[in-house]
Amino acid sequence: MKKLCWIIPLILGLMSCGKKQGAPLEDGPQSSFASAGKTDTLKVATEIAEKRTFNYPVQASGKIKATYEELILAQNGGLLQFCKGQNGLRVKQNEVIATFETSDLALRKERILIQKFNAEKEYESQLLGYESLLKEKTAQEAETVRQKLKASSGLLALELDLKELERELSRSSLKAPIDGILAQVQIQKGMTIRAGQELYRIYSADDLYLEAKVLESDLPLLKLGQAAVLKSVASPNSTYNARLSSIDPIVDEHGLINVQLKIQLPRNLLLGMNASAEIKVPQKRGIIVPRSAVVLRNNRPVVFTWEEGLAKWNYVTTGTENGESMEIMEGIKSGSEIIVTNNIQLAHNAPVKKL
Repeated sequence: MKKLCWIIPLILGLMSCGKKQGAPLEDGPQSSFASAGKTDTLKVATEIAEKRTFNYPVQASGKIKATYEELILAQNGGLLQFCKGQNGLRVKQNEVIATFETSDLALRKERILIQKFNAEKEYESQLLGYESLLKEKTAQEAETVRQKLKASSGLLALELDLKELERELSRSSLKAPIDGILAQVQIQKGMTIRAGQELYRIYSADDLYLEAKVLESDLPLLKLGQAAVLKSVASPNSTYNARLSSIDPIVDEHGLINVQLKIQLPRNLLLGMNASAEIKVPQKRGIIVPRSAVVLRNNRPVVFTWEEGLAKWNYVTTGTENGESMEIMEGIKSGSEIIVTNNIQLAHNAPVKKL
């Protein structure tokens, strides 16, 4: 019995020592880098955590449209004598795109001018017979008599015929209504055009916008004039600056709202292109760090700070993120020097060297 009294405490003591030597280190701020058996000094990049405005991105996608777009129809028919219209042609306002053959109109005009000359002589002759009568009339009464004489001589009708003919002649040249680009051109020299026929489409290539849809839940964040960055499906590596120019106050059956983003310098963008955009919504000011500064330990977010050559472990509470940056609600202070690279395997008090 005496032997058992001193053997049992001895065994318990040996078991206690073995447990301490083989127990795993707890992954937390109290664990040291040295105790983990690592002695290499890691090189890390650091940044200063600062309080600034956080931009939350509202996602939008849709199609490129033009502020001005019009399908041009023929106002009158005839043979196209000249045509330079082609798809993609950039034109200036009032630039002649095509002209109709006008020899028939020229003959009609010559005939009307001869008839008008004869009618004017007839009107002047009749007017001489009313000269003394007109002196006794008021100015309004005298003008009424003159108009009746013009009508009876045929001069009034011929003047209207001449105005109508001049209007037809002005339509014999197809001119660009705006500075823009031609599309869906359906005409060429030698074609006989009928009135009302579709000729071409023109749009303002330098005045484009993205008509897109955003979630109903994002509506409270949106304000006219907010900046956005736009990318087209055709050229995802090119970005365009834009501004929120219109918000449709109707929510559709899918919980989406139409918005318009006016594009600045929309070079190489075409009408109808599919594109997406991020509308940058400024949120409240807070401590903002790069997304790479935040790592997970025991499923909790951690940010390492650099302090006199050592990495210090800080549990943090995160807020909103935008893919590049993350808002820190608590855990580090503004002005802290945070580690943003090589922090995946870092431990508390690990020796580090700044790049």
